[in-house]
Amino acid sequence: MKTAMKTTYSFKSARRPGPNKKLLHQAMRLAATAAGLPVDGDWEFRVWFLDDEAMAKAHVDIMDVPGTTDVITMAYLEEPEALFPGDMGLELLVCVPFAEREGAERSDSSYANELMLYIVHGCLHAAGINDLCEEDRKVMRRREAEVMEQLQQKYDFEQIFPS
Repeated sequence: MKTAMKTTYSFKSARRPGPNKKLLHQAMRLAATAAGLPVDGDWEFRVWFLDDEAMAKAHVDIMDVPGTTDVITMAYLEEPEALFPGDMGLELLVCVPFAEREGAERSDSSYANELMLYIVHGCLHAAGINDLCEEDRKVMRRREAEVMEQLQQKYDFEQIFPS
């Protein structure tokens, strides 16, 4: 029997309704696939949607950087064959208020678009793409655009993340 990556999420927001569960799981799988992650493995991909306070705490605890951020990637896929069935392979911490602010400030984006972009960005980090130097940032932006285009052909992000 063929195994497949399991997708899960936790969403808590006082101001926003939760995502469309079915569409979010499908979009997470497509984002992981398009990023080149081994989605046929028996591992878990989890997204934690956080508020500013929880994200700022995680940012300090995990990266020793004060303040909030858009997304933090914790990937355990260096050797996917070493994972036990059901092990966590990828965790993304996504900041909901950050997406609200960015979506409101950028004329070419929205709250829903930003949340999906953060998921894509995290998947690309897990696939080994970095953005620490200018050359790497160009590669990351190009790959983000490619994966987002694939997702946009299949999904309306506003239906995944209603306002």
